[in-house]
Amino acid sequence: MAKMERCPICNVAVKPENLLRHLSETHPRHPDTANLLEELKTDPGRIQRRTAGRPLRVRRWQVLVLLALIVGGLGSYYIVQAASHPPSLPCIGGEGGQVYHWHSQLTIFSGSAKIVIPANIGLSVFCIEPVHTHATDGVIHIESDVNRLYSIGDFFGVWGKPFGSPTQMLVNGSPVTPSATVTLNDQQTIELHYDSFSP
Repeated sequence: MAKMERCPICNVAVKPENLLRHLSETHPRHPDTANLLEELKTDPGRIQRRTAGRPLRVRRWQVLVLLALIVGGLGSYYIVQAASHPPSLPCIGGEGGQVYHWHSQLTIFSGSAKIVIPANIGLSVFCIEPVHTHATDGVIHIESDVNRLYSIGDFFGVWGKPFGSPTQMLVNGSPVTPSATVTLNDQQTIELHYDSFSP
């Protein structure tokens, strides 16, 4: 059995290393507590010294393993994203297109509210689709390395949104019958009005 000491105030048996705490917590207002605490603190071995832990040492191989895990995780994420969202149009060879590089301005209204067209539609780590956006300004970049034209419906397909049934469509300010087959051209403006559109 461990060696016990008696509290000088209440005569309760406590372990020697716990006597200071017992006096402080159980008898904080007793008139003798302050003197007893001072006297006990001077006893050698009464207060256990904390031993310093070994310093943390990071080795080069641990850093390399951590970096490999991070790179592998990010790579897996992008591969899964690319596999789960395959491009709707064949990827082009690089930014700029080899046959042409046009810009159309698209504006969409849901009721009277103007819709913000997201940036980076049609752009991923692995693919640049021929119709895409770079910013939220509504500019559609039409870039092709094959001799073919693209429609507003192609852009909605890349965006992953249905073209639906707009109530009004203006091309270069002139009303036209709303259709997903309207061809995208350079320096063109397209305005679409919907009763309700969810970006």
